[in-house]
Amino acid sequence: MSTPTLVGAPFSTFSRTMRMVFSHLNVDYKFEQTMPHSELAYKYNPFGRIPSLLHNDKVIFETSAIRDYMDTVFGTDLTPKDLDTRLQVDQMISVLSDYIFHHVIFGVAKPREKYEKEGKSEEEIKQLLEKRLRNAGKIIQAIDGMVQGPFLCGETLTWADFFVYPAMADLYALPERQYFSETGPKLFEWYQMFEKRKEAKDTFPGTVADMRKSSL
Repeated sequence: MSTPTLVGAPFSTFSRTMRMVFSHLNVDYKFEQTMPHSELAYKYNPFGRIPSLLHNDKVIFETSAIRDYMDTVFGTDLTPKDLDTRLQVDQMISVLSDYIFHHVIFGVAKPREKYEKEGKSEEEIKQLLEKRLRNAGKIIQAIDGMVQGPFLCGETLTWADFFVYPAMADLYALPERQYFSETGPKLFEWYQMFEKRKEAKDTFPGTVADMRKSSL
């Protein structure tokens, strides 16, 4: 079998998801780094997004398709066989895309980054984020109620853990970490467990969390 190539970036949460799964599976892969909407990104994805997976003369883009391909070709054990748990996994991944990204990452993390670059004081940023933070807190609280433990969907490691972790790692790198950890204690406990895993440690360099830590 030929060596797969993942086209993406270290700071891309979905790229990190796929990199962690390759690590989990002990599958050697090449990591071709590029920015979203670069010439290389458009070469493999008509929308210029990352990641894309190249393998056996196939080009696979969109994370749901990459996930299906990896399950089929590399034989992951990350999609549960029982219907109830499989539904929980799909729900958690959907929540990531529809709520965590929209209301927490783009609602709090991205605006904070913008305000910091503009040179606003921490007090100004807190005031500007106050309403957004309350809305994000409701999302985190709702997700906390979905956590089965010790992994997100119960006793078994699944795709949900690998999808959700990168976004939460970036989120917990913010000054709002304490607020989010107190709002979703079960989610934070899961995060603290997962960050110790080899897959998480190996893919940490170059992430948003790493860049924030380096700038302190």
